[in-house]
Amino acid sequence: MKKINLVFLLFLTVFSLSNCNTNAQNKTLKLVFIRHAERPEDGENLNCQGINRSLQLPAVLYKKFGIPQNIYVPELNMGKKTKRARMLQTITPFVAKYNISVNSAFEEEDYKGVGKALLNENGTIFIVWEHNNIAPVLEYLGITSPLKWKDSDFDSIWIVTFHHKQAVLTKDIENLHPAAGCPF
Repeated sequence: MKKINLVFLLFLTVFSLSNCNTNAQNKTLKLVFIRHAERPEDGENLNCQGINRSLQLPAVLYKKFGIPQNIYVPELNMGKKTKRARMLQTITPFVAKYNISVNSAFEEEDYKGVGKALLNENGTIFIVWEHNNIAPVLEYLGITSPLKWKDSDFDSIWIVTFHHKQAVLTKDIENLHPAAGCPF
């Protein structure tokens, strides 16, 4: 009987510790939202200025946030030309430098799906998304303040953390001023 009680007590201890660890990790969830880099007015991919931003971005993101646990970009869905490729193009230098996988399982309009997935993550997560589709994801996460990402703003970083299970939005900037010409 003592063995059974000891095994049961050990099981409860391990179960309790694993739950504490999960709760502690969830408290550290930091969602870092950036939009794609610059693109031409009439094009779908990055322009030279956007390529220059993407090449400068790894140093900025690493200094501010370190290496993320995961990176999300919208599903490429090649049936829609390459419109969604610019999010992947923006983060590709960071991905290449730090050898990180990219989650591209969600359509850019699937706010609920990506929101649920993000809430199940731990640690720091980068989300590179189309700027008009970032606000609905944040609203799903619980941000209630008015959200508008200006069309001309390629430099902002929106960060969502959680305090007492409430989503909190803070804003930062990349502070990049990429050249308009191509370096090649």
